[in-house]
Amino acid sequence: MTNPFKRKRYNVKQAYGKDTTILILTAASSGSSILLFLFGALTLMGVTGFSEDVISGVDFLVFGVLLAIGPVGFYNHLKAKKKKDIEDQLPDFLREISSSTASGMTIFDAIKSISKGEHGRLTPELQRMSSQLSWGISVKDALDNFAKKINTNSVKRMAITINKALEIGGNTSAVFDAAAKEMDQAKRVEQQRKAEMSMYSIVIFISFFVFLSVILIIDITIFQAIFDLQDEMAGQAIGNMRIADIDHVLLKNMFFSFIMVQSIGGGLLGGFMTDGTLSSGVRYGFILVLVSFFIFKFMF
Repeated sequence: MTNPFKRKRYNVKQAYGKDTTILILTAASSGSSILLFLFGALTLMGVTGFSEDVISGVDFLVFGVLLAIGPVGFYNHLKAKKKKDIEDQLPDFLREISSSTASGMTIFDAIKSISKGEHGRLTPELQRMSSQLSWGISVKDALDNFAKKINTNSVKRMAITINKALEIGGNTSAVFDAAAKEMDQAKRVEQQRKAEMSMYSIVIFISFFVFLSVILIIDITIFQAIFDLQDEMAGQAIGNMRIADIDHVLLKNMFFSFIMVQSIGGGLLGGFMTDGTLSSGVRYGFILVLVSFFIFKFMF
């Protein structure tokens, strides 16, 4: 006979739910990108009948790349920013817990009282944690569930440290105060890393725009002179030399392929070095590809 009063094991997915948004975005962006790549390939082969003056096969390919990296990259960046805001609020929360437990309150009462205050984006998570404790969930499980939800190294380390300290026993107030100091130290280290690496990211972005400017200058000066000479002396020979017939569209696509590689690679590397996350690199790559597309579309 089963015990009807047996406490069910808490499932973090039941409380927080699954992130279906990223699945929908991935499916929609992947499907749209495949269709655009297909249209681009067919347009380049001359099957679709689109005019190169209106929209070219390369345009379809660029739109496909933007759809492939843009929605998912920006969504992940927003999620990472939310987690960063929560991490920034955690040291103050831990210090409040430390102060409350030092005055004689239990951890349950301290979390319940603090969750009623305003802690920015951390407030909903504190309210969930307070609800879990009121359901009979232990502090250890509540902290573990919170760490799984945020899913960052600093929060996981904080949860493990507090849980181990509470298992061993001792001064609860000192445990939470030490965890707050540890998170503050990690925050300062991350800020120092970001400040140092941002200089390298600036160099990468400057190099990209310099490379883009050089290609535009070469097209306006050297190749424009070649095209003018080609129009005047098409098929004629100068001594033993014959003026070659250079396709301007093919040259433009070749240069644009160089810039595309530079845009995606520079954006990924520069964003990753700045923020330390791949989603930030995808975001910068999206911006650089978009800038390159408009410059080549209207200036090249």
